[in-house]
Amino acid sequence: MPKNHYKICDTQQAKTDSARDPITQAKPKSKPPRAKSLHSVVSCALKDLKGANNLRSTRDLKRDALYVWKDYAHTKTLKTSHKATKLCNFASNDYLGLASDDNQAFFDFIKDKGLGEDTLRFGSSSSRLLSGGFEVSAHFESYISSLFSPKSALLFNSGYHLNLSVIAALGTLESILFLADEFVHASMIDGLLLSRARFKRFPHNDIRSLATMLDLASKQYAHIIILSEGIFSMEGDMCNLEALVALKKQYDNVYLYLDEAHSLGVLGRDGLGLAQEKGLSEEVDFLVFAFGKALGSVGACIVCAKPFREFFVNKARALIYSTALPPINIAFSYFAFCLLPFLQERREKLQVLSAYFKTKLQEKAQDLALESTFTADTFPFSNTFVRGELQIVSLVLGSNEFASKYARKLADCGFFAPAIKEPTIPKNTARIRFCLNAKMDSALLDSVCEAL
Repeated sequence: MPKNHYKICDTQQAKTDSARDPITQAKPKSKPPRAKSLHSVVSCALKDLKGANNLRSTRDLKRDALYVWKDYAHTKTLKTSHKATKLCNFASNDYLGLASDDNQAFFDFIKDKGLGEDTLRFGSSSSRLLSGGFEVSAHFESYISSLFSPKSALLFNSGYHLNLSVIAALGTLESILFLADEFVHASMIDGLLLSRARFKRFPHNDIRSLATMLDLASKQYAHIIILSEGIFSMEGDMCNLEALVALKKQYDNVYLYLDEAHSLGVLGRDGLGLAQEKGLSEEVDFLVFAFGKALGSVGACIVCAKPFREFFVNKARALIYSTALPPINIAFSYFAFCLLPFLQERREKLQVLSAYFKTKLQEKAQDLALESTFTADTFPFSNTFVRGELQIVSLVLGSNEFASKYARKLADCGFFAPAIKEPTIPKNTARIRFCLNAKMDSALLDSVCEAL
């Protein structure tokens, strides 16, 4: 049995240990003061969130292509005469509309690939490192690897699982520093915090600040990893990948980690993201793809050098200790990934819709006179109230309360676009974030602007 693992203590030792703090093993100096019950503490925290207009809740919705029905599950459960409200969904990451396509092509794909009947199982029943791996997992990884040879792909249950455990694993290495864009996804930050890694955050897309940090850090650390995203999930803009690669090439000990969760399917000649769009896939050391966005599926993968892949198999705890995804989910991601080269028409339409909507929304922002609701101290953006370069377009409204007001207004007019609030985004930047779908049209987007 490994040292410091579970062990049986004799009675005397157990008595001694019980008088010590379970974390620090120090003897308590005095009896702690009687505190409020945990229930009351949690209730106060929830009350504070509600008072700040920031109390979250789950949403269970009926779906049909571009639409959802608000309160559908609630009315069915209570069996009331109240009718659910049909809303056009602007909160979905199904950018190419694959999630609402006919499924027959998927079953034909399974047959054409010669995948066994066990591919259609709805459970894996184990970690992939035990018996939870299936033939389709190897097929899918092999396909992705062939696109980025000589690098290799490794599947994970989700983008969050991947970023959390991969970054945490890297963070355990000696003399390593992470330099993260201030707007990287929470899963990356959580990975850094989990491993207690050394990291610094640079201002969003500020290459000059990053260059200064690199110049100092390259002399102090053996390894430096830059963390960024292809398309940022809240801002909707892209990283300056050419500049990041140029900086990386100036040093022998700098690596680039790029999360393409929101750019996979949307950018690139074959839909393989920003790195492919810029012809820089070979320069990215850790390339992350999430399948729950444009692919309309679930799961994620990392593309990296083979030694890194083997390292993650041994050190990425979310992979090691999680039951693997059901093979039918992996098969659908495989199917959708193979479709990407043939979806250029949808990508082009999405870009046209994005440009059109951004222009219309900017005109609407002027009509709303939003500048009157801010001061120079409270508005962090110098140029516009409309954010986003492609399929994620946001109207910045300021306070949580103001953003919630407009979300309710849109819902009353038939549009589901929930407010995005602090702390998900910085203070005074609460917004309505619109996620566009290639199956939408300009008339629908006009209706949204009219509703505002």
